[in-house]
Amino acid sequence: MYENTNKKNRETGQAMLILIMVLGATMLGVTTIAGYVSLQKIRTATDIVDSTKSIYAADAGVEWWLYKSFSSQQNASDAQQPTFSNDTVLEVQEFPELVKSIGHAGRSYRAFGVFLTEFLEE
Repeated sequence: MYENTNKKNRETGQAMLILIMVLGATMLGVTTIAGYVSLQKIRTATDIVDSTKSIYAADAGVEWWLYKSFSSQQNASDAQQPTFSNDTVLEVQEFPELVKSIGHAGRSYRAFGVFLTEFLEE
C-alpha cells in the first residue's frame, strides 16, 4: 500500500513540472511578441516624425529655388540654400525641365519636383 501512494505522488509532481514548463514557454512567447509589436509602433512613430521633417525640407527647397529664380529683388539670386537645426538635410537638383528638391531626415527621404515647361513657355 505504501509503494502505490508514493508512485501516485511522483506522477502528480511530473505533471505539475510539465504544466509549469508549458506555462513558462507560453508566457515567454507572448512577451516576445508584445515586445516586437511595441518596437514596431515606436519605429512607425519615429518614421512619421522623420517623414514630416523631410517633407517640410523638400518644400522649403522648392520655395527657395522659386524665390531665387523668379524674384524681382536684386540679391535674390544670391540667396543661401536653407539649412535646418534639426539634422534635416536638403538637396536641390536642377535639370533642363525639372527642379527636384529632396529632404532627408533619419531614414526618411521625401522629394518634390517642379516641372519648368510651364514656366519656360510663358
